[in-house]
Amino acid sequence: MADGDSEIGARKLLDREAYRKLLARRDGLATMLLLARAAFHVTLLACANLLFSTGHLVVAVLLLIPHFMAWSFLGWAGVGHELFHRSVFSARWLNLVLFRLFSILTWNNYGYFEVTHPAHHRGTLRDGDLEANPHGRLTVLGTLALLTIDVGALWRRLRILVLNAAGMAPGGEAGKVFAPGSEAFTQLKTGARAVLAGQALVILTCLLFGSPFLALAISLAPFCVTFPNRTLAALQHFNLSADEADGDYASSTRTVVLDPIIGFFYADMHYHLEHHHFPAIPHYNLRGVHEAFRQGGRHRHIEHGYWNGVKMLAREGFFTSRKT
Repeated sequence: MADGDSEIGARKLLDREAYRKLLARRDGLATMLLLARAAFHVTLLACANLLFSTGHLVVAVLLLIPHFMAWSFLGWAGVGHELFHRSVFSARWLNLVLFRLFSILTWNNYGYFEVTHPAHHRGTLRDGDLEANPHGRLTVLGTLALLTIDVGALWRRLRILVLNAAGMAPGGEAGKVFAPGSEAFTQLKTGARAVLAGQALVILTCLLFGSPFLALAISLAPFCVTFPNRTLAALQHFNLSADEADGDYASSTRTVVLDPIIGFFYADMHYHLEHHHFPAIPHYNLRGVHEAFRQGGRHRHIEHGYWNGVKMLAREGFFTSRKT
């Protein structure tokens, strides 16, 4: 469902007044949440850099672990996703600027997401949904990489960005969407170049300030200790099926009830059924939608607690001993 269709669905699932209140942007709250994220990362990076400069390498690296775990939540499985929907701040341009900035900081090509994500909402898990199975299944080595440094993901991301920036189109189903000469391909190419330039600027700035440690801590962060982000992203749609009716989402989408701390870093994306029904509602208001859904018994797929969700993924075969 596109953002503009939200009110139609709202009339069926929420009364008009409740929907109007939940739709309201709260710029003060959004700013406070964004500053809290920034303070979290800046504090950890500054302390780790100080420890490294004084010779405490092991302690510095250990201090970076929570920074690594949270950094990937700036991307598309996190607050970057909410910014894409232009629902966090009342100024749409600010949402767009921050979405693209966070995409660059997490090595994600915003030109790709700006094309594929609306299609994902229009037909979740249907043909043409390039996000239908973005997570695949994990081998033992793949799981270990998510718990440490995912060198393979770094190499694949860098290679694809370089190829797209050089004007090479993707293959397979994505090639049909991003055909050479199309507007979508121009977006893909421009986004790839912006990511590479932005990352180069981050690294160069850190080096100019005499801190290769910070350059590594920032640029490698999207590929370090990403297990929580990857599993939460998988929980959204893993092993579910396309909906029979447009705008339903009960068969295709899963909600996970999380504690407030994980929910903060995840930018409330765990209320995923709620988000698919109402993509225009700010993430910090989705709890209100969740309460209405819970009382109405609208959740067909729901997990209570992050670790229960991980155990469900294990039962469903997300973690395998070989590639599938």
